[in-house]
Amino acid sequence: MGKKTKQKLENVTELTMPLGDGDGSTPQELDAGPPRAVWDSKIQYFFMVISYAVGLGNVWRFPYLCQQHGGGAFLLPYLVMLFVEGMPLLYLELAIGQRIRKGSLGVWNHVHPLMGGVGVASAVTSFVVGIYYNAIIMWCFFYLFHSFQSPLPWASCPKLATNLNITDPECTKGGETSYFWYREALNISDGFDSPQGVNWKMLLCLLFAWIVVYACLFKGIKSSGKVVYFTATFPYIVLAIFFGRGITLRGATDGLLHMFTPKMDRLMDPQVWLDAATQIFYSFGLAFGGLIAFSSYNPSKNNVQKDAIIVGLCNWFTAIFACAVIFSVLGFKATVMYEGCAAEGTGLAFIVFTQAINEFGPSAPFWSIIFFLMLLSLGLGSEFGTIEGVATSLYDLELFPWMKKKWLVSGLLCIVSCCIGFVLCWAVEPTGWRCLTHLLVPSH
Repeated sequence: MGKKTKQKLENVTELTMPLGDGDGSTPQELDAGPPRAVWDSKIQYFFMVISYAVGLGNVWRFPYLCQQHGGGAFLLPYLVMLFVEGMPLLYLELAIGQRIRKGSLGVWNHVHPLMGGVGVASAVTSFVVGIYYNAIIMWCFFYLFHSFQSPLPWASCPKLATNLNITDPECTKGGETSYFWYREALNISDGFDSPQGVNWKMLLCLLFAWIVVYACLFKGIKSSGKVVYFTATFPYIVLAIFFGRGITLRGATDGLLHMFTPKMDRLMDPQVWLDAATQIFYSFGLAFGGLIAFSSYNPSKNNVQKDAIIVGLCNWFTAIFACAVIFSVLGFKATVMYEGCAAEGTGLAFIVFTQAINEFGPSAPFWSIIFFLMLLSLGLGSEFGTIEGVATSLYDLELFPWMKKKWLVSGLLCIVSCCIGFVLCWAVEPTGWRCLTHLLVPSH
């Protein structure tokens, strides 16, 4: 056998050899040094991904978009974008994270050094979103703590301090739940040019929220993976309870009919399709790095395609089910007060839905408690993924020896985020209050 022929056979042998040592590992894994942490079970990984992907967007943004774009007419573009955009990108992030076994920053830098900026952008975006998301968790804790009293503090308008026989006219005009949200919770001031300083009640709730997040993340997936059993399942239990209660209310049928009755002419509006595509990104948590981080702790032989299909369909079902729950409850409590100011996000959760809870009578505190526990579960599940997307990228950098200690990296990340989040506890004036009060009564 000639020398050239022997060399060709050696080259062929190298190309046909498996990428690992037979157990599914890759050369990158074998040379990576210390073994990477893995999920305790497949179900734990599923719960974490679903808890991250199924978040507050399914409960308060999707119903708003459904209402704005013709009820059932929005469901079709959303379903189309689920298969055209959502599942392919979900599959891409899960697959690339599992194959390269690094965080977002390391993954894109591994694909090509010039694409490292994509990973940096994902980490920075997740860092900023995590700060805001924990502010929502802060508000949920504030309302949860106030739910343990009867009657609920937002069930009636307060009296004037100067005359206990007269109801505050600002509350009378804006509504009880709106007044409590803007005056008691946010403690708004006369304007951005005259802030009242730090809202200490919210500051304490913010500190508590970050302590809870750190307690669940300080060991990475070893600690957050345990908590996710609750955050992934409890929202479905609460949604089922609310749906059973909601369909018995007067006007619930009208709300469901409004949701599922399509206005087909809306399908010709490009904005409907654009909002559907945006909601897919918002709901799945795509491009934030959390999905890549979670899949990087999977074994290499895990069936990523099956995971993407199951998570995608679960997310779609949750959005439809949560929307039906919201419309069944709000169907009986549609009031003129909200026609001038469409409600989404915090307006839906902390103003409109709390107003509906007031109508549940003596059991209102119970419904309030489980509602805000549900929001906390959804918020914390998404927060875990958002912070983990940043933390995993920092772990993989290994710029300093201390960065190998996950509890220390997570602690510093939470402390810095909490300090920046202090600016969200300043009492200023949001524009939503102007909309609700129509500038009739000046601030006091």
